[in-house]
Amino acid sequence: MTYSLIPIVCLAIHFVLNIDIFRKKATISLPAIREYRVFLVGVAVYFLTDILWGIFEENNLYIALHIDTVAYFISMGFTILAWARYLIKYLNAKGVIQKIILYCGNIFFLAEIVLLIINIFTPILFKIDPTTCEYTTYKARNIMLYVQFLFYILLLIYTMVKIIRTVRAKNTSIRRYYTIATYCVIMGGAISFQIYFPYLAVYSMGAIIGAALLSAFVINDIKEEYKAALAESREQVHQNEAELVEAKHIAYTDPLTNVKNKHAYVEEEDRIDKLIASGEMEDFAVAVFDLNGLKKVNDTKGHDAGDVYIVDSSKTIAKYFGSENLYRFGGDEFVVILTGDKYNNRSSILMKFESYIDSCLDTDKPIISSGMSKYKRGEDNTYHAVFYRADKIMYSRKEALKEHN
Repeated sequence: MTYSLIPIVCLAIHFVLNIDIFRKKATISLPAIREYRVFLVGVAVYFLTDILWGIFEENNLYIALHIDTVAYFISMGFTILAWARYLIKYLNAKGVIQKIILYCGNIFFLAEIVLLIINIFTPILFKIDPTTCEYTTYKARNIMLYVQFLFYILLLIYTMVKIIRTVRAKNTSIRRYYTIATYCVIMGGAISFQIYFPYLAVYSMGAIIGAALLSAFVINDIKEEYKAALAESREQVHQNEAELVEAKHIAYTDPLTNVKNKHAYVEEEDRIDKLIASGEMEDFAVAVFDLNGLKKVNDTKGHDAGDVYIVDSSKTIAKYFGSENLYRFGGDEFVVILTGDKYNNRSSILMKFESYIDSCLDTDKPIISSGMSKYKRGEDNTYHAVFYRADKIMYSRKEALKEHN
């Protein structure tokens, strides 16, 4: 049981460090996360076989010990294969390097399987005495550990060369190379001790230290990439909102006068009708405007002058009634829907407006006919009823202005 204590602690730490990844809470789309999870599972299985090995060996359970030793070597080989696959994705290795790493992982795993099969007939990896459960290692076992050691040394050389060749030291990929280099040093040292001390769980200690290191950097990478993705997503949302606002402005704005257009007016009319129907509509008034003499300006001075006449008229209306609820719903027709303070001061505003228009009668300034009516709760069932009264008043004002001219 003494032997098993170390891998038990290692397995516990392993699960605590990587619990979210085992639960698949990490973002799958992030680079190498699936391969990393497979590698972590392989490491966990290795720890489990190491724990059971100590228990079976101490209690002289020959058959269980023999089976577990086989599983021990298989899990070790699988861990190397999973590590190789993860390494390719994590370092984004391509070309010859990708093939070499992958071939090393596959060859090592297959070699472990072949040697275990041969070991059934001729002990070349290990032998367990049926009576005493004494564990004896052979050259093939040491050779496989040497191969692992060489594999990690080659990876260390590769990562160090990459680090030296890279100028931008703050690049994320450089941090990854440092991580792999440190992991290779740790595992290389653990394997060296395991070769000469088979009854010590040195390999497990190296694996947990290396896995903890990887966890720290991998989780940090996930957080950084998640933050970057989140920031990009937020920026995209802001951009989409800005584009939506701009598109809505274009769709609801009259391009000549820059006030709301007929499309916006129709939607507002529909909204008011629904509020009237539901009994939720607050007090409002409708002011209707029509431009006198626009046709004459177009005929005598041209349509460009007519456009200036329309723009000047909209500015005059906005000066007195405000532009927030000003609509151009026809060529020379405007509407203002008054609510709040504008509604409360509607009579004064209209009086000042009409007084100004009267002062413009003998000038070249725009002459604008106007009419206003308020919403009569309980009597008006639609917006159009209010509009109709205001429109009639406006035409009366228009006739009066024509008589003056």
